Amino acid sequence: MNLYFDLASPSFSPLWIGPGQTAPITPDELREPAVDPSITRMRISHDAIPDWPVVIQYPDNCTANITPFHITLGEVLYLIHSSLHTQITHQDWARLSMSEETAIARAYTRRCKSVPSTAKEQASQGVRRIDYLRGKHIFRGLIRTHDEDGFYHWKLITS
Repeated sequence: MNLYFDLASPSFSPLWIGPGQTAPITPDELREPAVDPSITRMRISHDAIPDWPVVIQYPDNCTANITPFHITLGEVLYLIHSSLHTQITHQDWARLSMSEETAIARAYTRRCKSVPSTAKEQASQGVRRIDYLRGKHIFRGLIRTHDEDGFYHWKLITS
């Protein structure tokens, strides 16, 4: 089964999909370490929005019942999703070129219309970081990149 996660969806709903079957990711699976070996700090970025990385960090001395904390699959997916659903500021919009404005406005319109039952509500909340991905909002995975600052760096891949 493969992970299917539409990051533009207003709800957090990652799924396992396979030939003729679909199943939600279970709470136990979401509590599993995101990577092996487990880590306590990571930075996730996307080429389209490098100024808005997702940073996850536990203190080095953070423990629970002698078992070290680790970053879970659920935390990674949830924090990517919630970060991408952050509304942009007027300053963010002002930094765009005219062609970027047009492309992002089109992505915003498509996103709002994609779920007719919430289209009006989504539209009222304005442009979000997800719209900067310009329609490439299906999670395809993370690729480890150059580490620095004591963080494990990962590149978010979408299509």
